[in-house]
Amino acid sequence: MAFRKLKSHVTMRTTSVVSDTNVQQNVEDGRNSPKWKPSKQVKLIVVTQAFVCFFVALDSTILTTTLPTLSKALHTNTTQTFWIATSYLLTSAVFQPPIAALSDIFGRQALFLLAIILFTIGSIVCCASHGIVSMLIGRSVKGIGGGGILSLNLIILSDIIPLRQRAQYQGYLQLCFALGSNIAPVIGGLIVERTTWRWLFLINLPFCAISLATVPFIIRYSRPKTTIRDRLLSIDWAGITMSTTSTTLFLIGISWGGTEYSWSSAATLCPLIIGLAGVFCTIIYEMKFARMPFLRMSLFHNRSAIAAYICTMLMAFSVYATLYYLVLWLLAVKEMSEIMAGVCIFPLGMTVVHISGITGVLITRLGRYQWAVWAGWVIATLGIGTLVSLDQNTSTVAYVFMFICAGIGLGLLMNSLSAAVQAISPTKDVAYASSMFAFMRSLGLCLGVSIGGTIFQNFLRQRLEHYGLSTELAENAEVYVSLLRSTPSSPQKILLKEIINWAFRMLFATLCGICGLGLIISVLIGKYSLDKELDSQHVIVQSESESEGKREVSGSSVVVA
Repeated sequence: MAFRKLKSHVTMRTTSVVSDTNVQQNVEDGRNSPKWKPSKQVKLIVVTQAFVCFFVALDSTILTTTLPTLSKALHTNTTQTFWIATSYLLTSAVFQPPIAALSDIFGRQALFLLAIILFTIGSIVCCASHGIVSMLIGRSVKGIGGGGILSLNLIILSDIIPLRQRAQYQGYLQLCFALGSNIAPVIGGLIVERTTWRWLFLINLPFCAISLATVPFIIRYSRPKTTIRDRLLSIDWAGITMSTTSTTLFLIGISWGGTEYSWSSAATLCPLIIGLAGVFCTIIYEMKFARMPFLRMSLFHNRSAIAAYICTMLMAFSVYATLYYLVLWLLAVKEMSEIMAGVCIFPLGMTVVHISGITGVLITRLGRYQWAVWAGWVIATLGIGTLVSLDQNTSTVAYVFMFICAGIGLGLLMNSLSAAVQAISPTKDVAYASSMFAFMRSLGLCLGVSIGGTIFQNFLRQRLEHYGLSTELAENAEVYVSLLRSTPSSPQKILLKEIINWAFRMLFATLCGICGLGLIISVLIGKYSLDKELDSQHVIVQSESESEGKREVSGSSVVVA
C-alpha cells in the first residue's frame, strides 16, 4: 500500500514537472511548434529588413541595362566597364564572413548600421565620380555595405525566427529583393534616357536616410556588457586578414583570366595560386591555431553540408549569369532600348521571386526541403537549356516562355538551399550557416559575372577568328552593343549579330551544363529535421507591452504548474 502511494505521488509530481516544462517551453520558447506566431516586434523587424533589402536590390541590378551608357560617359573600355560591376560583387563577397563574425562581438545592430553607412558613402562617391578610379572606389565601398546588409539580414532572421518558419519569412525578404532587382533595369533605363546617369546612385540616398533613422529604434538587442578592450581582443585579426586577402587575390585572378590577361599569363596565375594557397592556409589556421576562430569549420562537418554550399554557389552563378547576359542578348541581338530590355527580362525575375516565396511556404508546411532542391535543378537545367535555341528571329512569346521555365527552376532553389544549409548545421551554428550561405551566394554572383564574361568573350573571339574578322569586338563587347544598335542595317551588321548570338548560345549551353552539375551534386544532400530550437545569444529587446503580456502569461503558467 505504501509503495502504491509513493508511486502515485511520484507519478503526479512527474506529470506536474512535465506540464510545467511544456508550458514554459510553449510560452517562452514556443519555437519548435509549427504553430509558432511572430510577435509585433518580430514583424516590425522583418518589415524593416524588407525595406533595406529593396534598395540594396535596386542598386544591384540598376546597371545591367545602363553599363553601355555609363561606359560611354566615363570613357572606359570593356575591362574597366566590367570592373564597375565586378568590384561591387567582389567586395560584397569578400567582406561578408568578417562582418558576420564582428556582429557576434559588437552586436547585430552596430554592424547593420555600419553596413548602411558604408553603402551610403559608396553611393555618394559614385554619384560624384568623374572617372573610373573614383567610380571603382565608390562601387567597392558600396559592395562592402551591401554584402554586410544581406548577410546580416539572414543572421537576424536566424536570431528571431525558428528554422521551420524561417523559409517563409526569407521568402518575404526575397520578394522585396526580387521586386527591387526586377524593376531596377527599367528604372535605370528611364534614368539614362531622361536625365543624367548620376541619378543611378542618387536614388539610393533617400532610402539610406530612412533606414539610418529607423533601424536604431527597431532592431534592438540585449547583450551582456563588455569593455571595448575585451571586444577588440576577441577579434580573430589574423584569420580575418588572411581570409580577406586570399579571397580577394583569388577573385581578382578569376576576373582577369581570359579578359584582361590570358589564363596562362603570370598576371592571372600569380593571384590565383597565391589566393588559393592563402585560402588553404586560412583553413589550417582556423582549425589548428585560432584562439577564437571567425570561421566555423563545423559548418562543413559532413558531405551534405559541403554539397549544399557548393550547390548554393552554383545556383547563384546560374542566376546572375543568366540574368546579366540575357539583358545583353536583348540589347545586342534584339536591338532593344534599355527600358524595353528591362521590361522583357521582368518575367524571369518575377517568376524566380514568386516561386521562391511559394517554395518557402511549402517548406514550412511540409517540413522538408529535398524535393525542392532536386526539382529545382531538373527544371533549371531544362529551362536554361531551352535558351540555346535563342536567335534574332525568336518570337516574344517563345523567349518569355523560356525565361519563365528557367525562372521556375532557379526560384525553387533559392529558399530550399537556404533551408538545407541551416537544417544540416549544428543548432549552435545556425547563424554562421546563414552567413556562409550568404557568402557562397555572393561568391557565385561574382563568379557568374566574371567567368560568364570570360566564357562569352572567348566564344565570341573564336567565332570572329573563324570568319576572319577583327577580335576587337570581343575585347569591347559592351561598347559595341551600343554602337551596333545605332548602325544602319547591312550584310556586315547581320553577320555580326549572328556571331554575337552564337556566342550567347554557347554561354547558355555552358550554364545548362553547370545546372546539370548542380543536380548531380545535390543527390548528396541528406534529409535533416527543420524543427530546431532557437539557440542564439543575441536576443531582441521586447517592447513594454509585449514584455508585460509575457509576464502575465508566465505568471499564469506558474499557477497551472
